[in-house]
Amino acid sequence: MIAAIFRQRMKLSGLRSFDSIACRLACLFGIIGVFLIGCGTEESKTSADRVPWDYSRLEGAPEPPAPYVSVNAYPEFTVERLVAIELEPGSGALLLLQNYLWSEKRSTLRRYDPQPKSGNSDLLLELDEPAYSLAFHPKYETNGFLYVGSNGPGNDGKNHSRITRYTVDRNAPYRLKKSSAFPVIEWPSNGHNGAAVCFGNDGMLYVTSGDGTSLMDLDNMGQNLMSLKSKVLRLDVDAASSSQGYVVPQDNPFVGSPGIRPETWAYGTRNPWRISNDSVSGQIWIGENGQDLMEFVQLVRRGANYGWSAYEGSRPLFVERLSGPSPVSPPTIEHDHSVFRSLTGGFVYRGQRFSELVGAYIYGDYSTGRIWAAKHDGVNLLWNREIADTTLAITAFGTNLEGDILVADHAGNAIWKLVSNLEEVDQVLSFPTKLSETGLYASTIDLKPAPGVIPYEIVASAWHDGAVSKRLLALPGTSKAKYPKEESRRSEWLSLRLPEGAAVAQTLVEPHTTKRVETRVIVKQHNDWAAYSYLWNEDQSDATLVPKEGLQVEVDGLNWEIPSRSTCLVCHSRQADFVLSLTPAQLNRDVIIDGEKINQIELLARQGVLEVSSIGKEEEGTGKLVDPHDKSASVSDRMHAYFRTNCSHCHMPNGGGNATMDLSPWASLENQHLIDATPEHGDFGVAGAKLIARGNPGRSIVPLRVALRGTGQMPPVGTLYPDVEGVRLLLEWHQSID
Repeated sequence: MIAAIFRQRMKLSGLRSFDSIACRLACLFGIIGVFLIGCGTEESKTSADRVPWDYSRLEGAPEPPAPYVSVNAYPEFTVERLVAIELEPGSGALLLLQNYLWSEKRSTLRRYDPQPKSGNSDLLLELDEPAYSLAFHPKYETNGFLYVGSNGPGNDGKNHSRITRYTVDRNAPYRLKKSSAFPVIEWPSNGHNGAAVCFGNDGMLYVTSGDGTSLMDLDNMGQNLMSLKSKVLRLDVDAASSSQGYVVPQDNPFVGSPGIRPETWAYGTRNPWRISNDSVSGQIWIGENGQDLMEFVQLVRRGANYGWSAYEGSRPLFVERLSGPSPVSPPTIEHDHSVFRSLTGGFVYRGQRFSELVGAYIYGDYSTGRIWAAKHDGVNLLWNREIADTTLAITAFGTNLEGDILVADHAGNAIWKLVSNLEEVDQVLSFPTKLSETGLYASTIDLKPAPGVIPYEIVASAWHDGAVSKRLLALPGTSKAKYPKEESRRSEWLSLRLPEGAAVAQTLVEPHTTKRVETRVIVKQHNDWAAYSYLWNEDQSDATLVPKEGLQVEVDGLNWEIPSRSTCLVCHSRQADFVLSLTPAQLNRDVIIDGEKINQIELLARQGVLEVSSIGKEEEGTGKLVDPHDKSASVSDRMHAYFRTNCSHCHMPNGGGNATMDLSPWASLENQHLIDATPEHGDFGVAGAKLIARGNPGRSIVPLRVALRGTGQMPPVGTLYPDVEGVRLLLEWHQSID
């Protein structure tokens, strides 16, 4: 079954046949050797002999800096797992919705008053299900009605998205009684849940819903007009009786149309994340997460069809599914996955802090941390541009009485705000456009490191379409890296703590021809990391900086994809600890120096690169990985290493992988949500599919995803060809599971 689907996918994608690619990759793996740190003067030096490295050439940026940066809005206050920020009418306080989906599948609602500048907040509500959004009734100051969108088990035992009205007391201390819960509307939904809410200028409640699944509109709801799924709904909650949640407004576009739910205002939405109303213009906006290639924003129109799943934004997908009375409306704004990975909708800014942004729609991206702004006059998009590049896992935007643009960071413990960048935005800062100008190499022709730059090797490399890596570590001056100081069972998997100005380089070499393809460099600047790629020229003398959007080239008849800078940081994220290769577990291997075998961690300490005092006795020498292709190691250890290098940076809590599986290196098999777990992102037509079906590889989706290239492939970025040896390892491990 897997082989048949694999061959079909390869044919559809226009790639070479399964057999020819398998043979080619087998040849590549057959000739890949283990690169050891070779003999030489630099590698054998001790700490006293260490040469300082000048990092000044890698300062700055190749493009002008963004006009805004993020700073902690309330340093005295900490809040975790934040998914929504709303300014409470009449009080000046902020209502904060926290979502503990990964750990406990619960949510809390808190009120924080920033005026006293205290670190305290009041708990208003606790729910045993994830909640996503809040909306205040237009008369909230008198009736106290607060609407909450959430998703959890219904009376039938299945998950439902729902909107619930709660009442907040109008007398001090303004408590919320959970017993005041009043159901407004609900519908079955097990993914792409929507449940975002806002009130329009017309006093109606607008509600979003997604397709109710987690991948390719498995139930074909996107164009199903009889369902509440994949819609923007418009409800009249004021005209309803005391026993009703809502009534249908009679001016809704499809009232009286046979076969169409009358609640429908617009349809064809995939996975809407945030809806907002601009009280000045009356514009209603939603942000949407796409499928394979696109992320998009919709300025909502009466009766519009946004195309899912016939279209992914403007991209045709399953056009034969198109139905309904409305033509497809293209997105108001659209980004491909080289720029955005998981779009978070925002709001139209009307504050006084930034005059140039008044009337602009502010939105961002959960995975890359980028923030954009767009201005629309109701007919045409006037402009659209990036305004900030952050490291935040953005789940929502908000504002306060001062008119700040507030940002919710789901992975951090703070509320952030945008401030003007102090640098001149029209000044292009100096940055090396050639690899030879970076200061990392004494000779790019020979790939010889510059004085003070240290080669290093790791135990288990990730899959890079068959290429092998040569790595360098550069620390400014004679500064040192420090051992991560966390609880001992996790510290071995976290990156070494590197100083400001540090750089890490990875040159990818095609092993069949030993041709250098690209060199990837990540640099620590202003306590943040930036990623750059350099493409090697034909004569292999130097490499040229690739545009931030990335590039696709041909290498010896095979396509090669150089990822965009934002795509690099999807994997090299804060949650994954940025530098994936510089963990004690990866560095804990023997190398040969002057004919002698030595542990590499000990060598780095001897060279003065790693601070010895920071290595605790309980951590030193622990956490040794194995090479996934080392047949002498146990299959469970090999599989653990493969997951660690290829999967865990996304598939961990808040890592960005849109699934509940947890492949963190410290997660036990029982806690991985992998064995006999139902796929949340499609079953590819496999009957009785599981992520890993115990005792039945033919029903297992994970090996299939690793084998495929195209829709649903894993990893989703950075690779155009399947890891044949990795698939074999997965199947071998699969057979070993009791």
